[in-house]
Amino acid sequence: MQRLFLLFFLLVYVIPAIGQTGKAPVDVYLKQGKDSVYINNRTIKIDRKPFTLIFVYNEPEKYPGVFVNTSLTKDYYKLSSSETIPDLHYLPQKVYSENKFNPNKELKVNNEFFQYFGYNPKANWNKFDRVIKKNGKIIAYRKVNNFTVVDDNVNFPVDKMKYTLYLTYVVIKKRNSFANQEVYRANTKLKF
Repeated sequence: MQRLFLLFFLLVYVIPAIGQTGKAPVDVYLKQGKDSVYINNRTIKIDRKPFTLIFVYNEPEKYPGVFVNTSLTKDYYKLSSSETIPDLHYLPQKVYSENKFNPNKELKVNNEFFQYFGYNPKANWNKFDRVIKKNGKIIAYRKVNNFTVVDDNVNFPVDKMKYTLYLTYVVIKKRNSFANQEVYRANTKLKF
């Protein structure tokens, strides 16, 4: 019965609201409890409880993934839209390797490196808990129960987070084997 209610809730309330902006290659939402909040370029105050990041890939064939930096500093967050991301051309090399299907339910925190949240249906490979295809879009859910501060090699649950986190989302297009072009960038400040 609970699953039926959850499915009904997703179909009626969450999925129609997701992707309404339609301008970005990817829209990002944060869900904690019953509420989903569009988080691109916003500051969000959240409880110290697990949450889910929802990625809506508006053009999944063209842009199947997003690079996400989760940091304790504002290095990427403070860049203006006219400033180029440092090491943009090496962004794919600055990505942590991960297990598929998000078994650790975590976000990795590092001031320089990124996680790549992409979807590859042909290889049955993604870094999400659940993926839904709807109206030509991909809606992907990534549960966050833990943070791993990579430099300190420390993993701790969300309820122990005491610092503000700065998230930067970057979508790129490969121009050639030596250059990437930034297509889209957004930021989020998470206050606990």
